[in-house]
Formats: sequence, C-alpha cells, structure tokens
Amino acid sequence: MFTATLYAQGGQAAGGSPLVSIGMMVAIFAIFYFLLIRPQKKQQQKLQQSIASLKKGDKIIVSGGIVAEYVSDKEGGRVAIVKLGENTKIEIIKSSISAVVTEEMLNPPKKEDKKEDKNQLKEDLEKAQQEEENKNN
Repeated sequence: MFTATLYAQGGQAAGGSPLVSIGMMVAIFAIFYFLLIRPQKKQQQKLQQSIASLKKGDKIIVSGGIVAEYVSDKEGGRVAIVKLGENTKIEIIKSSISAVVTEEMLNPPKKEDKKEDKNQLKEDLEKAQQEEENKNN
C-alpha cells in the first residue's frame, strides 16, 4: 500500500498534463521559428532577389571569399561569368554567390560620426541637468 501511494505521487508529479507538454513544445517551436527560421528565410530571399537583378559591373562575393565583378549569364542563367582582374574571367555557378556588394558595404559609417553623436548626447545631458538645477533653485 505504501508503494502504491509513492508510485501515484511520483507519477503525478513527473507526468503532469499532456496538454502542458504539447504547449511547451509548441512554444519552443514558435520561439525557434521567429528567432531563427524566419529571419534566415528573409535573408535568403533578399539574396536571391539581388542575384536575380545583377547587372554588368556589379561587385559580388563568391562563397570562397573571392570578390569579383559580374559580367554576364550563361546556360540560361544558371552560370555567371565574372571578372577577377583585367584579363581574367571565370565561370561560376550562381548559387555560389554569397553576397552582392552594396554601397553601404563599400562605405561604412565613419567612427567619427559616432563620436560626434556621443559628444552631442553628453552636451544635451549636461544642458538638461543644468536646466533641472536652475528650476530647483
């Protein structure tokens, strides 16, 4: 009888409701979906759109880390011809393009701008503190 009571208590505490378990699994899947899967799909779609809209002269980065200049398509758009140097052209599979170089990538914001922003924030904070002290006096 004592064993049956322990078994009943242990089973109840460890098992819980099956709805709670299913709910936890759904919650975990939702977290993974919104934090990992969905952003990655959006990023892949953006890359596919930029690859589809390539035009002659655009800079690309190949998955091996090679920076090249897009020249043209071949074999119905599956293969791209890219220029590496003055007289060097190679054919690559378009799926190996890992990024299309944009103006933002070539000219990132300067650190000086950030310092100016920080200085401006400090000045604004000091002014606000002075105004607060003047109001209190």
